[in-house]
Amino acid sequence: MIKADLHVHSTHSDGELTPKQLIDYALEKGLSAISITDHDRVSANKEAQEYANEKGIEYIPGIEITATPPEGAKELHIVGLFINPDDKEIKNISERHRKYSIETSKKIIKNLNKLGYKITFEELVKETNNKHLGRPFIAKILLRKYPDKLKDRKQVFNELLGKEGKAFVKARGTEMKEAIKIIHNAGGIAIVAHPWHLGENKEKIIEEFISFGGDGIELAYQSKKSVPKKIIKPLRRFSKKHRLVISGGTDFHEKKPDKSDLGEYGLTKKEFQKLKDYWKNKYNQ
Repeated sequence: MIKADLHVHSTHSDGELTPKQLIDYALEKGLSAISITDHDRVSANKEAQEYANEKGIEYIPGIEITATPPEGAKELHIVGLFINPDDKEIKNISERHRKYSIETSKKIIKNLNKLGYKITFEELVKETNNKHLGRPFIAKILLRKYPDKLKDRKQVFNELLGKEGKAFVKARGTEMKEAIKIIHNAGGIAIVAHPWHLGENKEKIIEEFISFGGDGIELAYQSKKSVPKKIIKPLRRFSKKHRLVISGGTDFHEKKPDKSDLGEYGLTKKEFQKLKDYWKNKYNQ
């Protein structure tokens, strides 16, 4: 039985539930622990921690940092768990990455314009209330403006915004080594998120991550479109060989039938305890 979902997004980035709503939903789902890992933001953690304390559920402060993708990868995300959200360096990431996301979004919109889709950066800012300027919001605008051409979000990402899409732009981020250092300086552990997104060179990239002091890998993770065992099995062997700690969750953003529901995947009680023990031992707590 899943006890901890450690990859969740709130309205502070591109999720559709507030921190309090996520805590309530986690309790409804029978979880005993949750971590909100918003994209490049730690602002949800204080509210979530206080409300979790009231409700009697364990809360793990988190973040998902967009790292600069190494050669051969189209994206690299590093989850930080057990962080101190008041740490100055980790709070400063928000402003830096906002600048990066503006650059990336403008490039994507330029590509879309070339493909004949009339969308502006100003529309994106309005859509997001000037918050997270991610691809999901660009997809919402496209679906609203081109209902005859685009049927659903899956099509938008497959054809336009996804890694193989015609308008795709690699996200600029923090260098891997620096992201790991920032997480460690904030008292947390660094985890490679959804490693199968790293492409054919994933093991080489994870080896580099390890050389920089990275702690673990996200394997207790699935989506509605399950990851093939032929990818998971070698990664499990790899993680065991390199003594990587295992984390995981659903990458939950919203309640939708074609998406993984909160707590559908994640860590068992035993796996969660092992992760906590690793963190405690790392910092001699």
